[in-house]
Amino acid sequence: MSQGDSNPAAIPHAAEDIQGDDRWMSQHNRFVLDCKDKEPDVLFVGDSMVQLMQQYEIWRELFSPLHALNFGIGGDTTRHVLWRLKNGELENIKPKVIVVWVGTNNHENTAEEVAGGIEAIVQLINTRQPQAKIIVLIIYWQDEQDYYERKVQMDCGNPTLILQTWQLNVWRAHDEETSCHPEDSLIRIRLDVLEMVVDQGANLV
Repeated sequence: MSQGDSNPAAIPHAAEDIQGDDRWMSQHNRFVLDCKDKEPDVLFVGDSMVQLMQQYEIWRELFSPLHALNFGIGGDTTRHVLWRLKNGELENIKPKVIVVWVGTNNHENTAEEVAGGIEAIVQLINTRQPQAKIIVLIIYWQDEQDYYERKVQMDCGNPTLILQTWQLNVWRAHDEETSCHPEDSLIRIRLDVLEMVVDQGANLV
């Protein structure tokens, strides 16, 4: 399935104000201001899996020296990230590396649709930030992992570094817990992801 109107996961859309406090738009506006005020070498964008990374010491140790920006918002889907990136979150910055981790919340989409949504994000980044190397952290359920990885790799192209989160037990932990964020295991998962990004992507910085 190609991206665009035929794929609901690839249509940019602002998140609904479910809380009634304009929280999502406020976070987006803060990110846009960060783009004007800061000069990041590394940009992380995605959902809560990205958002909560910055609360750990390893973030400060490894990514603060790189002037990293964290543009993660809990609950975001591929279409929400697309909307944010199209509306200011890629302006006025020139990061060397952009890390994308999103798709966890695309509950209503197929693996093919989610892959198409990620493809749309990568294509947008390539257009707006051609100097940046892109790292995509793959999310998938085990029974779809081979197809999902091949689909994203094929659609995004060789310049994109695809890293497998299944090896870090992200979705195994998801299957074993009723919550998407099992507290005992998720801290270690995020630390492992950060270390993996540094190890496999350090030469890109």
